Amino acid sequence: MDRSDSTAVVIRRLEKADSNEAGKFSAKLLKWMWSKYEKGSYPKEASDFDVWHWSPAKLRARFDDPDFFGFLAEADGKLCGLVLANIYGKSGYAFINWIAVDPEHQHEGIGIKLMVATQEHLKKAKCHKIGLYTLPTLVPAVRLYMKFGLLPEAFLRQQWWGSDFLLMSKWIGKYKKH
Repeated sequence: MDRSDSTAVVIRRLEKADSNEAGKFSAKLLKWMWSKYEKGSYPKEASDFDVWHWSPAKLRARFDDPDFFGFLAEADGKLCGLVLANIYGKSGYAFINWIAVDPEHQHEGIGIKLMVATQEHLKKAKCHKIGLYTLPTLVPAVRLYMKFGLLPEAFLRQQWWGSDFLLMSKWIGKYKKH
């Protein structure tokens, strides 16, 4: 079902002041993803670690890293999507650490809008490549990434907590020495 016209969605840069709300949103979505897609392929202990890793306090601390950035999506002033990423210095490479869209707002194009905002930011930062890890069992996420142009580059066997991962990437420009 396509609900792309149901609500106006605003994409904006994540700010340190958003850390509490973004951390709580991350916990909610990580728990939802584990119960819907990851149970049986990703240990609960790993999911609990991820919840801690993207907690409000940990997220707030990430703003001390000048290479960290994120965008959030809001519908009617309420957080409904989030992307968190890092640029690796002047290497030209960036990594998407975490992206999520509230289940009530999926299939509205929010994930793509977050990816586009991320890519535009990275092009301005002179990045040439974006990468991310995902679980192969997260089929909707894999489809979103492929729709955006990210392609599987490696299958990482028992990479994290004994779970298999895909490394997906997209070229967004040519490497230029800074």
